Amino acid sequence: MKRAALMATAALAIALLWLANELFRPFLDEPAPAPVICLDPEKGSTSPLGEPLTIYGLGLSYAQHIAESPGLYDPISGPPVFRKRPHSLNRSGLIPFPDRDTLLAGVRAVDPAHGDHMDDTLGTMPPLLDYEVEVGMVIMEGFPVAELTRPGFVPPLGFFVANDVTARILIALAPRFDDTVAFLAEGKGLPGFTPVGDTLWVPSLAGPDSWPCVELVTTVNGEVRQRAPSSDIIYTPRQILWNVARRFDLEHFEANTWILTGTPAGVAAQIPGFLQRAMALVDPPPETKFALMSDGAESNERFLGIGDVVTVYAGYLGSKTSTISEPTPPR
Repeated sequence: MKRAALMATAALAIALLWLANELFRPFLDEPAPAPVICLDPEKGSTSPLGEPLTIYGLGLSYAQHIAESPGLYDPISGPPVFRKRPHSLNRSGLIPFPDRDTLLAGVRAVDPAHGDHMDDTLGTMPPLLDYEVEVGMVIMEGFPVAELTRPGFVPPLGFFVANDVTARILIALAPRFDDTVAFLAEGKGLPGFTPVGDTLWVPSLAGPDSWPCVELVTTVNGEVRQRAPSSDIIYTPRQILWNVARRFDLEHFEANTWILTGTPAGVAAQIPGFLQRAMALVDPPPETKFALMSDGAESNERFLGIGDVVTVYAGYLGSKTSTISEPTPPR
């Protein structure tokens, strides 16, 4: 009965916000691609991808993906930026499907009391497992953040391919909208959730806004789910670095820092724009968001399940194939 009342209230709010969204849609402009300069794939070298000192992630950096997730996009405060947990790095061919205990551990990592509440409140917890093909950047040499303001500064970067796997249910379980980025980090930071390619490509000739212009593609069991040019990105590499530094109050970037730069459209979580805006503006309780997303997941076969084979491609930066495996048993 309580769940039915929550759903009815949410439905009314969504209907009203859908109307407002339709009225104001003409005034909502999509951000334009950044003025990046395409790197020459013949002018660079390939080597084994090393170990990261730290891994950061950046979201909502492609306009069409923003259209899938408009509730989180804020052109004034900038893109969501988060730190990836070390245990998310994955060089194997397997991605462990997160079980209920793993998901609750992710909630408790941000808010222990809320995790206990969700444990008591929720029974089954579908992870809503999603894929995201991305260009990863490696800082090859350390430099002061202040250098980014110098017009001719060329960040010393290398590039690789990554899959920024996400348990979207953790985003739905954020107790307040202001907590979304923290829960986003946990949803992307579970064990094995950062599969990466084997190779690093480093340009031998680059400019301040140089960028590898490759086709980003994700396939699931051979079906193309994502396909877009990386040149559609709305931030230059320097702007990405600046947003990371601002978010974490960095004064200096260290060598071997990794940054995942965001994904284009086509992810499994195809949530209508009006619903994203509704959840952002109304900020319903997590039980309501969980009900909305988990109910929709029952008919959405795009979310990943055990046995699915996911491949992400990024042109000359390489590819990575992973299979969703049974949950990892506790040690």
